Amino acid sequence: MRYSIWIIITVFLMFAVAGIGCSSASTTTGSADTDTDTDTDVDTDTDTDTDTDKDADTDTDTDADTDSDTDTDTDTDTGPDMGCSDGTREGFANTVLYPLIAGCGGAWDQPGIFNMAVSCAREAGNDGLNQLGTGCTVSDLCAVDWHVCYGRDDVLARNPGGCDGVLDGALDPVFFTTQMSSTGAFECSTGPTSTNDLFGCGNLGCDFSSNPTAAALCAPLIMSSHDMCKGLRNDGACGDWCNHLGKYPALTNSWYCGTNSTQEAFNVVKTGFDSQGGVLCCTD
Repeated sequence: MRYSIWIIITVFLMFAVAGIGCSSASTTTGSADTDTDTDTDVDTDTDTDTDTDKDADTDTDTDADTDSDTDTDTDTDTGPDMGCSDGTREGFANTVLYPLIAGCGGAWDQPGIFNMAVSCAREAGNDGLNQLGTGCTVSDLCAVDWHVCYGRDDVLARNPGGCDGVLDGALDPVFFTTQMSSTGAFECSTGPTSTNDLFGCGNLGCDFSSNPTAAALCAPLIMSSHDMCKGLRNDGACGDWCNHLGKYPALTNSWYCGTNSTQEAFNVVKTGFDSQGGVLCCTD
C-alpha cells in the first residue's frame, strides 16, 4: 500500500516537472515571437524616409536649373552693327532690311572724301562726343569695320535697291555722299583723278537721273552736289530743277565744297551735325 502511494507521488511529481518545462518552453517561444515583432517594427522604422529626402534634393536641382535658364534668357542681344560711329543711323534706319549700309549724319572739318584716315577716334556724328567734327574726316562718321561707300558698285553690293530706303529714319532733306565723283560731264568714277562734284543718296541736291550719261555711269547714285555744292546750299543760284537748300528757308548752309568747280571731292566739309545728312557707310 505504501509502495503504491509512493509510486503515485513519484508519477505526479514527474508530470508536474514536465508541466513546468512546457510552461517554460511556451514562455520562451512567446519571447521569441515578441523579438520577431520587434524586428518587424525596426523594418517598419526603416521605411523610405531616405527616398523622401532624395525627392527634396531633386526639387532643389530643378529649381537651380530653372534659375540658370532665366539667366540665359536675360542676355542682351546687341543685334547688328549700326554702321555709324555714334551708334545711331540717320538713313537706312531699319537694320533688318538694310544690315550692310547706313546713312550717318554728322560734321567734319578735314576736307576730302577719298580714303580719308580716321583722325578723331570716330567720335564724330550727330550723337557723337565730337558733334562739331573738330579734327574729323568723313571716315570718323563710320563705325569700326565700316567705310565710306566707294561708289555705285559698293552700294549695290550691300543694298540691291541702291538708294531705296535711304529716307528711312531721315530728317528731310538729306544728302549722304559716297567716295564717287566724276571727271566732268557726269563721267562718274572713283579715285583721286575723279574730283568733279559729289554723288550719293538722298533728296537734297540735283537729280541727274534723266541724263543718259549719269544714268549709265552713276546710277543709283544720281543725287549730286553740282558745282561748288550749290545743289546742297541756298546761295549758289541753283535752278529750281534741283532740290537745293533755298527751298528750306528755315535751314542754314552746312555743306561747303570750296571755290573750285571741278574739285569738290577734295574740298568738301560739313559744318552742321544735326541735319542735311552726311556720308553713306558700307560694311568692309
